[in-house]
Amino acid sequence: MIADNENLSLSIEPYTLPDACLLKTHKLPSAVIWRPDEVYIILGRSNSLEKSLFTQHVIDDNVRIMKRPSGGEAVVLTPLMIVVAMAWPIEVSNSSQVAFKLSNELIISTLTQLGVRNLHHKGISDISINNRKIAGSAMHKGSDRWFYHAVVNVAEPIGTISWYLMHPNREPDYRQGRSHEDFVTNLFEQGYKIDIQDLVNALVKNLKASGLIIEE
Repeated sequence: MIADNENLSLSIEPYTLPDACLLKTHKLPSAVIWRPDEVYIILGRSNSLEKSLFTQHVIDDNVRIMKRPSGGEAVVLTPLMIVVAMAWPIEVSNSSQVAFKLSNELIISTLTQLGVRNLHHKGISDISINNRKIAGSAMHKGSDRWFYHAVVNVAEPIGTISWYLMHPNREPDYRQGRSHEDFVTNLFEQGYKIDIQDLVNALVKNLKASGLIIEE
Protein backbone atom coordinates (compact mmCIF):
# COMPACT_ATOMS: atom_id res chain seq x y z
CA MET A 1 0.00 0.00 0.00
CA ILE A 2 1.31 3.45 -0.92
CA ALA A 3 1.40 5.85 2.00
CA ASP A 4 -0.88 8.88 1.75
CA ASN A 5 1.97 11.32 2.30
CA GLU A 6 3.83 9.77 -0.63
CA ASN A 7 0.88 10.29 -2.96
CA LEU A 8 0.59 13.89 -1.81
CA SER A 9 4.00 14.49 -3.36
CA LEU A 10 2.67 13.54 -6.79
CA SER A 11 0.35 15.45 -9.06
CA ILE A 12 -1.29 14.29 -12.27
CA GLU A 13 -1.45 16.87 -15.02
CA PRO A 14 -3.91 16.88 -17.91
CA TYR A 15 -2.53 15.65 -21.22
CA THR A 16 -1.00 18.71 -22.92
CA LEU A 17 1.80 17.17 -24.99
CA PRO A 18 2.16 18.09 -28.70
CA ASP A 19 -0.20 15.45 -30.11
CA ALA A 20 -3.07 16.67 -27.90
CA CYS A 21 -3.86 19.13 -30.71
CA LEU A 22 -5.28 16.21 -32.71
CA LEU A 23 -8.18 15.99 -30.26
CA LYS A 24 -9.49 19.31 -31.59
CA THR A 25 -8.07 19.87 -35.06
CA HIS A 26 -10.55 20.35 -37.91
CA LYS A 27 -8.06 18.84 -40.37
CA LEU A 28 -8.75 15.13 -40.77
CA PRO A 29 -6.98 12.83 -41.28
CA SER A 30 -3.94 14.39 -39.66
CA ALA A 31 -0.84 13.42 -37.72
CA VAL A 32 1.76 14.71 -35.27
CA ILE A 33 5.20 13.14 -34.91
CA TRP A 34 7.36 14.36 -32.06
CA ARG A 35 10.28 13.53 -29.81
CA PRO A 36 9.88 14.00 -26.03
CA ASP A 37 12.08 16.74 -24.58
CA GLU A 38 12.33 15.07 -21.16
CA VAL A 39 11.06 12.01 -19.30
CA TYR A 40 7.28 11.84 -18.81
CA ILE A 41 4.99 9.19 -17.38
CA ILE A 42 1.62 8.97 -19.10
CA LEU A 43 -1.21 7.15 -17.36
CA GLY A 44 -4.01 5.55 -19.34
CA ARG A 45 -7.52 6.85 -18.76
CA SER A 46 -8.34 4.28 -16.07
CA ASN A 47 -4.89 3.90 -14.46
CA SER A 48 -4.13 4.82 -10.85
CA LEU A 49 -0.82 5.86 -9.31
CA GLU A 50 -0.85 3.06 -6.75
CA LYS A 51 -1.35 0.22 -9.23
CA SER A 52 0.78 1.54 -12.09
CA LEU A 53 3.90 3.27 -10.75
CA PHE A 54 6.80 2.84 -8.37
CA THR A 55 5.86 6.19 -6.92
CA GLN A 56 8.97 6.76 -4.80
CA HIS A 57 11.16 6.47 -7.89
CA VAL A 58 8.95 9.01 -9.66
CA ILE A 59 9.17 11.40 -6.70
CA ASP A 60 12.94 11.00 -6.33
CA ASP A 61 13.51 11.71 -10.04
CA ASN A 62 10.94 14.52 -10.21
CA VAL A 63 9.22 13.06 -13.27
CA ARG A 64 6.06 14.72 -14.56
CA ILE A 65 2.92 12.58 -14.71
CA MET A 66 0.05 13.18 -17.13
CA LYS A 67 -3.17 11.31 -17.81
CA ARG A 68 -4.22 10.85 -21.41
CA PRO A 69 -7.82 10.52 -22.64
CA SER A 70 -7.10 7.19 -24.32
CA GLY A 71 -7.19 3.75 -22.73
CA GLY A 72 -4.41 1.24 -22.18
CA GLU A 73 -1.69 1.04 -19.57
CA ALA A 74 0.87 3.56 -18.30
CA VAL A 75 3.87 4.38 -20.49
CA VAL A 76 7.19 6.15 -20.08
CA LEU A 77 8.26 8.72 -22.68
CA THR A 78 11.90 9.74 -23.07
CA PRO A 79 14.03 11.63 -25.62
CA LEU A 80 15.18 8.26 -27.01
CA MET A 81 11.63 7.48 -28.17
CA ILE A 82 9.25 9.10 -30.61
CA VAL A 83 5.49 9.57 -30.44
CA VAL A 84 3.45 9.03 -33.60
CA ALA A 85 -0.13 10.27 -33.33
CA MET A 86 -2.92 10.23 -35.91
CA ALA A 87 -6.49 11.46 -36.03
CA TRP A 88 -8.87 9.70 -38.40
CA PRO A 89 -12.44 10.67 -39.26
CA ILE A 90 -14.83 8.40 -37.39
CA GLU A 91 -16.21 7.19 -40.72
CA VAL A 92 -12.99 5.31 -41.45
CA SER A 93 -14.41 2.39 -39.42
CA ASN A 94 -16.85 1.53 -36.66
CA SER A 95 -14.13 -0.66 -35.10
CA SER A 96 -11.16 0.51 -33.07
CA GLN A 97 -9.34 -2.62 -34.22
CA VAL A 98 -9.46 -1.42 -37.82
CA ALA A 99 -8.22 2.04 -36.80
CA PHE A 100 -5.39 0.49 -34.75
CA LYS A 101 -4.26 -1.72 -37.62
CA LEU A 102 -4.50 1.08 -40.18
CA SER A 103 -2.29 3.30 -38.01
CA ASN A 104 0.18 0.61 -36.99
CA GLU A 105 0.67 -0.48 -40.60
CA LEU A 106 1.86 3.01 -41.53
CA ILE A 107 4.54 2.81 -38.83
CA ILE A 108 5.47 -0.75 -39.82
CA SER A 109 5.80 0.19 -43.50
CA THR A 110 8.05 3.14 -42.62
CA LEU A 111 10.32 1.03 -40.42
CA THR A 112 10.43 -1.64 -43.14
CA GLN A 113 11.57 0.98 -45.67
CA LEU A 114 14.42 1.79 -43.26
CA GLY A 115 15.50 -1.85 -43.22
CA VAL A 116 13.80 -3.16 -40.07
CA ARG A 117 12.56 -6.75 -40.42
CA ASN A 118 10.24 -9.18 -38.59
CA LEU A 119 7.71 -6.50 -37.61
CA HIS A 120 4.13 -7.49 -36.79
CA HIS A 121 0.89 -6.07 -35.44
CA LYS A 122 0.47 -8.02 -32.17
CA GLY A 123 -2.13 -8.20 -29.43
CA ILE A 124 -4.73 -5.45 -29.56
CA SER A 125 -2.45 -2.61 -30.60
CA ASP A 126 1.27 -3.41 -30.27
CA ILE A 127 3.98 -3.50 -32.90
CA SER A 128 6.41 -6.35 -32.22
CA ILE A 129 9.82 -7.37 -33.50
CA ASN A 130 10.95 -10.95 -32.93
CA ASN A 131 7.97 -11.42 -30.58
CA ARG A 132 8.98 -8.48 -28.38
CA LYS A 133 7.21 -5.14 -28.11
CA ILE A 134 8.85 -2.28 -30.00
CA ALA A 135 5.85 0.09 -29.91
CA GLY A 136 2.63 0.35 -27.95
CA SER A 137 -0.40 2.43 -28.83
CA ALA A 138 -3.69 3.65 -27.42
CA MET A 139 -6.93 4.95 -28.90
CA HIS A 140 -9.61 7.46 -27.95
CA LYS A 141 -12.94 7.52 -29.76
CA GLY A 142 -14.36 11.02 -30.02
CA SER A 143 -17.68 12.07 -31.50
CA ASP A 144 -16.11 12.66 -34.92
CA ARG A 145 -12.68 11.01 -34.83
CA TRP A 146 -10.39 8.21 -33.78
CA PHE A 147 -7.39 9.61 -31.91
CA TYR A 148 -4.46 7.19 -31.99
CA HIS A 149 -1.02 7.61 -30.48
CA ALA A 150 1.93 5.24 -30.39
CA VAL A 151 5.32 5.27 -28.68
CA VAL A 152 8.20 3.82 -30.70
CA ASN A 153 11.23 2.88 -28.61
CA VAL A 154 14.28 3.78 -30.68
CA ALA A 155 17.05 3.43 -28.09
CA GLU A 156 15.75 3.78 -24.51
CA PRO A 157 17.09 1.02 -22.21
CA ILE A 158 14.28 -1.13 -20.86
CA GLY A 159 15.56 -0.59 -17.33
CA THR A 160 14.09 2.91 -17.47
CA ILE A 161 10.64 1.45 -18.00
CA SER A 162 10.96 -1.13 -15.21
CA TRP A 163 12.31 1.57 -12.86
CA TYR A 164 9.07 3.55 -13.05
CA LEU A 165 6.32 1.15 -14.15
CA MET A 166 4.90 -1.85 -12.32
CA HIS A 167 3.87 -4.93 -14.27
CA PRO A 168 0.64 -3.87 -16.02
CA ASN A 169 -2.74 -4.94 -14.71
CA ARG A 170 -3.71 -6.11 -18.18
CA GLU A 171 -1.45 -7.54 -20.83
CA PRO A 172 -1.73 -9.00 -24.35
CA ASP A 173 -1.74 -12.78 -24.67
CA TYR A 174 1.64 -12.88 -26.37
CA ARG A 175 3.33 -11.26 -23.35
CA GLN A 176 2.72 -14.45 -21.33
CA GLY A 177 3.64 -12.82 -18.02
CA ARG A 178 7.07 -11.70 -19.19
CA SER A 179 8.81 -8.90 -17.28
CA HIS A 180 9.44 -5.55 -18.95
CA GLU A 181 13.06 -6.61 -19.62
CA ASP A 182 11.99 -9.85 -21.31
CA PHE A 183 9.05 -8.39 -23.22
CA VAL A 184 9.95 -4.85 -24.33
CA THR A 185 12.85 -4.00 -26.65
CA ASN A 186 14.20 -1.10 -28.70
CA LEU A 187 15.50 -0.72 -32.24
CA PHE A 188 19.14 -0.34 -31.14
CA GLU A 189 18.94 -3.53 -29.06
CA GLN A 190 17.63 -5.35 -32.12
CA GLY A 191 20.58 -4.17 -34.20
CA TYR A 192 19.00 -1.20 -36.00
CA LYS A 193 21.03 1.98 -35.38
CA ILE A 194 18.48 4.37 -36.85
CA ASP A 195 18.91 8.08 -36.21
CA ILE A 196 15.82 9.45 -34.51
CA GLN A 197 15.51 12.45 -36.82
CA ASP A 198 15.86 10.18 -39.87
CA LEU A 199 12.97 8.11 -38.53
CA VAL A 200 10.87 11.22 -37.91
CA ASN A 201 11.56 12.43 -41.46
CA ALA A 202 10.67 9.05 -42.96
CA LEU A 203 7.41 8.92 -41.01
CA VAL A 204 6.47 12.44 -42.11
CA LYS A 205 7.11 11.51 -45.75
CA ASN A 206 5.18 8.22 -45.54
CA LEU A 207 2.19 9.65 -43.69
CA LYS A 208 1.98 12.60 -46.08
CA ALA A 209 2.06 10.20 -49.02
CA SER A 210 -0.80 8.29 -47.38
CA GLY A 211 -2.95 11.42 -47.30
CA LEU A 212 -2.48 12.63 -43.73
CA ILE A 213 -1.93 16.30 -42.95
CA ILE A 214 1.13 16.78 -40.74
CA GLU A 215 0.41 19.19 -37.90
CA GLU A 216 3.42 21.20 -36.72
